[in-house]
Order: sequence, then C-alpha cells, then structure tokens
Amino acid sequence: MITRRHALAAAAITAAGVASGRANGARRTVTFAAYAGLFQELYEPAVIAAFQRAYPGIDIFWYPISSPSQALAMLRREKANPSLDAVLLDPATARAAAEEGLLEPLTRATFPVLAELDPSAILPGLAGPALYSEPLVLLHDPRRVAPPSRWTALWERAPGRSIALPSPPDPIGIGFAITIARLFGVREGTPSLEAGFDAIAQLTPNVVSWQPRPDVYRFISDGNASFGVGWNFPARVHTARLNGHLAMTIPEDGTVSRVTTINLVRGGPAADTARHFIGWLLGGVAQNLMLEKLFLRPVNIRA
Repeated sequence: MITRRHALAAAAITAAGVASGRANGARRTVTFAAYAGLFQELYEPAVIAAFQRAYPGIDIFWYPISSPSQALAMLRREKANPSLDAVLLDPATARAAAEEGLLEPLTRATFPVLAELDPSAILPGLAGPALYSEPLVLLHDPRRVAPPSRWTALWERAPGRSIALPSPPDPIGIGFAITIARLFGVREGTPSLEAGFDAIAQLTPNVVSWQPRPDVYRFISDGNASFGVGWNFPARVHTARLNGHLAMTIPEDGTVSRVTTINLVRGGPAADTARHFIGWLLGGVAQNLMLEKLFLRPVNIRA
C-alpha cells in the first residue's frame, strides 16, 4: 500500500524530527482544529491514536470546533500569530481562508502524497485537498415504515407519515435543497434551486420539525418522526447504536456529498511537523482507518 520511496521519505522525516526533538529536549506538538462531538469521539481514538503510535515523538492537540465558520474566525483573528497548525474546513470557508492568505498552499512538488489522491480531491482555488466526503442519506424509523429506496418516498401520501427535516442554514437542509433541485427542480433543462424549494414546500403538511433536537437521528429514534434526512457518518453510527430504532438508505435516484478539506495554517507554530501529520492523514493507512471506523469516503486511491 505504501511505496518504498514514500516509506524512505517518511523514515527520513521522522528520524530528522526525532533527532531535532532530542537535541532541543522537547517534544513536538501539532495543534489540530477539528470538529467536536461524534467526529472527535471516533476519529481521535481510531486515526489520531494510530498516528501517535507510529510517531511517538509527536503530540497531537485536538482543538475542538463546532463549525468551519468558527475555525475561519479564529484564523482571521490570529493571522499575525497563529496558534493552529492544521485545520478542517468546508470548501466555502477554505476558499475564503486561501484568498485571505491564511493557509499555506500544498502542491505536488512539495507534497508528494497528493499524487495518490483521486483527482476530485484537488479543488480549484483551495490551498489544501479534500480529506474525505460523505453522502446525504434518507433516514427512517424501521418500527413504523418500510425502507424507502428513493427521495420521492417523502412525497408519497400515506397515513401517519411524518418528516423531520433540518432547514437551511443547517448543512443538511442545504444539501437536501440542492439534491431536490437536481432531481425535481429542473426548469428549462437546468436545475433551479427555487424550484427545489417549491418542491420541499409541498412537504410542509407532513413536516413535524424543521429543527429536530437534539439532532435528526435521535429525533427519529425517539419516535417523533418516521422519515428524515442526514449525513452518512452519523447516520451509520447512530443506526448501530440505537438498536433498531433508526435505519438509513442511500437513495437510488442520486444524492449529493459534502466535502471536508484539510489545510496547513500559514505561519503555524509547528508547520513542518504539521505538514508531515497532514501527509499521513491523507495516506493509505489513515484513510483506511477512517473508512472502517467512521464510514467516510476516502480520497486516497490506495484506500
């Protein structure tokens, strides 16, 4: 899975880093801004712990963020003296951060692992590549309804049908609006977001909540709705944990995926070590761990 060239390069970087750490009498710490909650709960012990076993001279400090917007605000505030080294961002905030010079561009010339990534992982105008993606999925309560196979199941008329649908600006609501615009909102041969919203408005009589709490997954499992919309990673995790109270499908009529990018902060306190850390996260070993433990779509073609 790892070529001899990559193995030798990684060994050289590690050896140099360990020697430098011993000379300085200090360990190296990478501050990693990433999502709190369920993502941290599973990603940290599965992936970060594996990195630290492989490179015991490097500590990873997880700085929890609630949203990409929070991370972008922090990058802007600390532009002159960053405290972060690596950060997860969605494409919109990553593009803004790149345009404002807050991130260090990663290129194939300086970052060989990029050659192992699916071409779709390199997004125009962004400093860092995608780390993973995940599709929007259709949720249901298997105690109350049969498994749906298509998005159109939400528009079918049936007694007792109820829907929990997070609305924009929630990312689930945005993803659902884009999906429905592509499927049902075509006007004059092109998708129309306005027509998509018109289609969603037809669901209103059956929507029991536009802001399900604590989240759409547990809202459905608690018996408050028979259908809903969510993301693949939390849907699969909650499905496994909720003992038959929640199920999910990837609709046959297509869906959209959300992308999360990984980025090197310009001027970060541990830039060289963070570069090595990001490279490892994009490599085959880490990408396979992420796929197996978090059900996230890898970007490394070797995974």
